[in-house]
Amino acid sequence: AATLIRLIRVRIHQTPTVVLTRFASKKSGGSSKNLGGKSAGRRYGYKKQDGNFVHAGNILATQRKGLMRWQPGAHVRCLESNIFL
Repeated sequence: AATLIRLIRVRIHQTPTVVLTRFASKKSGGSSKNLGGKSAGRRYGYKKQDGNFVHAGNILATQRKGLMRWQPGAHVRCLESNIFL
């Protein structure tokens, strides 16, 4: 009788070797918080290249106001960071 009780105790305290897990059958919907963060590019840079024919008043290049990459040369003006003829 003592061996039977000892066998029952051992079987009760044994841990299962296989653990069953369930996965979601459908994906859950993600959050949609950061929707409005993308804005269009500002189109800075050269507008007329070397060798292009230009009229008076044509914009040659545009640049950001804080960063002056190109300085106006002879017969060229710069107003609000736009370099034009």
